[in-house]
Amino acid sequence: MTTARLNLGQSVALRRGLALTPAMRQSMKLLALSNLELSQFLAEALSENPLLEAASDLPEQPAAAARRSRAPSRPRRARPLPGGLGSIWRNLERRPREAGGTGDGEIPAGGPSLHDHLLHQLGTDVADPADRAIGRALIETVDEAGYLTGDPAEIARQLGQPTDRVMGILRRLQAFDPPGVCGRNLAECLALQLQDRGRLSDVFRRLLDNLELLAGGDRRELMERCGVDAAGLSAMLAELARLDPRPGLAFDRTEAAAIAPDLVIERGPDGTWRVELDDRSLPRLAINESYAAAAGTTAVARAFLGERRQAARWLLDALDRRAKTLLRVADAIVQRQGAFLDGGAAGLKPLSRREIAAALDLHESTVGRATANKYASTPRGVLALTDFFGGRLGKPGDGINSGGAVVHAPAAVRLHIKRLIETESPLQPLSDDRLGQLLRRQGIGISRRTVAKYREMLRIPASFQRRREQGLQAAARPPT
Repeated sequence: MTTARLNLGQSVALRRGLALTPAMRQSMKLLALSNLELSQFLAEALSENPLLEAASDLPEQPAAAARRSRAPSRPRRARPLPGGLGSIWRNLERRPREAGGTGDGEIPAGGPSLHDHLLHQLGTDVADPADRAIGRALIETVDEAGYLTGDPAEIARQLGQPTDRVMGILRRLQAFDPPGVCGRNLAECLALQLQDRGRLSDVFRRLLDNLELLAGGDRRELMERCGVDAAGLSAMLAELARLDPRPGLAFDRTEAAAIAPDLVIERGPDGTWRVELDDRSLPRLAINESYAAAAGTTAVARAFLGERRQAARWLLDALDRRAKTLLRVADAIVQRQGAFLDGGAAGLKPLSRREIAAALDLHESTVGRATANKYASTPRGVLALTDFFGGRLGKPGDGINSGGAVVHAPAAVRLHIKRLIETESPLQPLSDDRLGQLLRRQGIGISRRTVAKYREMLRIPASFQRRREQGLQAAARPPT
């Protein structure tokens, strides 16, 4: 019988590796924080370290001071429905509201506000800077129910633009999601929703022109003006009851969930894109050496102050490295995605964090920390830095197009699909196969299955459904 023997001893071996110092760990932690999270972290550091102070007396950069002076607008309260009409939508609160456009179904609590939702669509669909400025001015007057409260003629006068141009942008906004948004009154809001459903006939127009008769209960006069009988009027009112007289209320109306941008991206005087830090929500820190001089002179006090001074310097150095890394990463992203800022989703190029890391000689995880939960204020609204990473479609070896076709960002491809469907013949809607053929002619390698997936993400019905809806709409039109 053999017995195992245990030998204890020591040996020396060389092993290559990188040990993270406390300062490096702190830098990595700060880089991953958003502005709001960093603000809370610095508030705790100020309360724990007596040598740190908020340097409120330090001079502020003019650009930062100008941004700090901008006061965010508050959404206007919803107007009540006209008297006598509330009974039509009495059960509205009991049925789920639709959250169109995002493909996410019902909008959850804490989701985007109506203004954010409209500004995102504006930045994606409107390329001209002057048109975007008009759109932003109009959106600022939209109340929480989704109604336009500003006068387009007055907005045109304030912006120095022709009224016709402002009205043209308003019509584009009225095509945004949710249906009925930016209506100037209840009749226009309902008309926009009927138009979106393909149900806005002349009979419905006459009904909406006489809502005061409906509110007053004068159905006999209403039937005469609309040219329908009692059954026809009841069917039309049932259709109205399926609409939403306050489409904006489906969105989050809490004001505490505002996003504090970490960066500002805007055009410089030379026409190039510039990236700056937006530190309005952050305290500006400095080391209070006078406190150290006035504190006790005992060995314990000196040791404590020395340790606090070292911690304060580590923090200030980490903040400086965070700022420089954020600016480097954001600038590299913007230089590659300038077309996205100019033209919306159609200009989004395929981009990965690995490409940015290789270009800046950084680790990919560093780029990931620099872009996670970070937002930038841009001419297209407040965007997450992750929005600039467009992914890839049609790259060799993915089973879609192995012939080396140029890769494309999925968001840009979805916009191509949307535009093709918008310009299709109503009598001959484009099938998913036909859409794929047209996209491949444009150098976009895509399968029919991917076309169908992107079309469903856009909430666009299949071709046979679009053809049927067009047929129903044509049947509903009165003969001329």
